[in-house]
Amino acid sequence: MRHILLLTLLLVPVALTCCARPGPAVPPPLAPPAPGKVVGIHLLGWTNDSLLVELERALPRLSQRGVNLIILEVDYSFAFESHPELRAGDQVITRAGARRFAAVCRQHGIRLVPQFQSLGHQSWAQTTFPLLTRYPELDLTPGAFPGNEGLYCREWDPTQPRVNQLVFPLIDEIVAAFQADAVHIGMDEIFLLGSEQSPSTRGSDPARVLARAINEFHDHFVKEGHLEMFMWGDRLIDGATCPYGEWESSMNGTAGAIDLIPRDIIICDWHYDPRPYYPSIPLFLDKGFRVLPSSWRDLEGVGALVRDSYRREDPRMLGHLFTTWSRPAADSLADWAPLVSGLATIRSGRFYDVGFELGASGMPGLLEVSLTTPATGLVVHYTTDGSEPTPASPAYTAPVRLERSATVRAIACRHGKVVSEVREQRYVVHLATGRPVTLASPPSAKYPPRGGAAALVNGGLGSRSYADGQWVGAEAVDLDATIDLGKVVEFGRVTVGSLNNRPNWVHAARRVEVEVADDGANFVPVGQVDGDGDEAPVVRLTAAFAPVRARYVKVLVRNQVIPEGSPGAGQGAWLFVDEIVVE
Repeated sequence: MRHILLLTLLLVPVALTCCARPGPAVPPPLAPPAPGKVVGIHLLGWTNDSLLVELERALPRLSQRGVNLIILEVDYSFAFESHPELRAGDQVITRAGARRFAAVCRQHGIRLVPQFQSLGHQSWAQTTFPLLTRYPELDLTPGAFPGNEGLYCREWDPTQPRVNQLVFPLIDEIVAAFQADAVHIGMDEIFLLGSEQSPSTRGSDPARVLARAINEFHDHFVKEGHLEMFMWGDRLIDGATCPYGEWESSMNGTAGAIDLIPRDIIICDWHYDPRPYYPSIPLFLDKGFRVLPSSWRDLEGVGALVRDSYRREDPRMLGHLFTTWSRPAADSLADWAPLVSGLATIRSGRFYDVGFELGASGMPGLLEVSLTTPATGLVVHYTTDGSEPTPASPAYTAPVRLERSATVRAIACRHGKVVSEVREQRYVVHLATGRPVTLASPPSAKYPPRGGAAALVNGGLGSRSYADGQWVGAEAVDLDATIDLGKVVEFGRVTVGSLNNRPNWVHAARRVEVEVADDGANFVPVGQVDGDGDEAPVVRLTAAFAPVRARYVKVLVRNQVIPEGSPGAGQGAWLFVDEIVVE
């Protein structure tokens, strides 16, 4: 589940013709997205002078859009003089190319911050990057993972003094060439500190090891170099208290570093999927950090993150960073859909989402839905018939009770003015709603569902985010659920929802098999349905069969091996299952 899809662009420079030609027409000036706020874009894969010249053509329109910050990931794609053996090939960024690009950024009022991916991400797939290729003794896991098999990305050993002796001069050269006043040090998705494969850190506290590495960077670049320092924030988030999962938060002991590092570091808090709220934003703010929330390509996720961050009236919430994780054509960069959509949300001022929370009604087949807002002084208006809510719709005063399936739609208002987009949630009341459910194997602890296995029959349908608390996850295994309907009833169809997020190794169910029993032990098969390769974000498979009478339903949801042509091909997929509807 990796958010960098085209990292290999860093090591495969592309020569483009640098002939002068007129750029696209500059659009009329737009109102600023938000006075005093940062509108940033993270760019990857612009790895040589020719490409930077192409990128210059995008700067006028990006500036007109309101972009005032570019974080340019450089890594090893630079003509280093201190350690030329660490250049990523012959076609890289030169000092002259860096100075030229920096000057054009300044002309358009765009702050330029170079990035060097540090500690983690020292390989991608079978390719190991220059530092550990040239100096394999600096690998955190020396001799482990031959050919990078069974490994996410290689990491350098932060306990080795030689690492900083090599890396600091590289970054100093990049900063000087771009005439930058800040640097982004990366530091995301670090998984191997303290692991059994790491002789130097095995048994150590990963938080202290990580904090020491961050502090050494801070000493050199901030205290001595008088730069601002940016870094990704995921390794500082405790996955037990902020349940994002193992990628967007730490479940390997590094989160304690948050209390061991300086507060003047700017935290780029990346989240890509839609959520009602993002608890890491107030976490970082409360700890005293400045925060730059960072989104990617999911338009719904972009909007959700913008809304949750912009409604916080805290000057340390700096604005927004749009990450691309690819190299869009320069001419179309200013029209990149997530950027356009996110800026529209910022300008709308409609930041106050309505949240939906299922409560315990105490009765199977009856749902109670609470509607929440993130601020005081707001009034929620809602409908349950699917119609558009307005300030004239019923005002929310108590949990909404549902005895049948319904779509609840809601808005938030302040003094009669709508200050949110319309939010909606579909609820399904069926024979298994609220009934006891057991799993042959526990749900994945990496993405814990709210209420555990009960999320499978709580009446709420999952969103497109596998980390929204509605999905029950199974990593490379099948899901085997047994539901006690409480008494013998008649039914003839079972529908199961599963998720597709193929870039992140999440694939919809291969097959759903249904068995029934009266005693909870002697099950007999009654129906099944095969998946048809549907690539929709949420796939619902219905096994229909001749009506049967039974008390217990066993639902076997079969996982699949990731097919050729998809990231992770040949590996067991992630399977995420939401509501099991019995009718």
